[in-house]
Amino acid sequence: MNLSNAMAERLNGKIQELKTVGKGYRTFANFRSAMLFFHGGLDLYPH
Repeated sequence: MNLSNAMAERLNGKIQELKTVGKGYRTFANFRSAMLFFHGGLDLYPH
C-alpha cells in the first residue's frame, strides 16, 4: 500500500501562502479565521 503525505504538504503550502499574502492580520484569531475560510470550508452564514 502506498502512503503519501501529499495532502498535508498541500495544506501546509496553502497556509504558508496565506501567511505571505496576509501580513496584515492583527491577531492570531483573525489569521485562523482566514485559514478556515479559504482552506477549511468555513461557512460564515450559520444555518
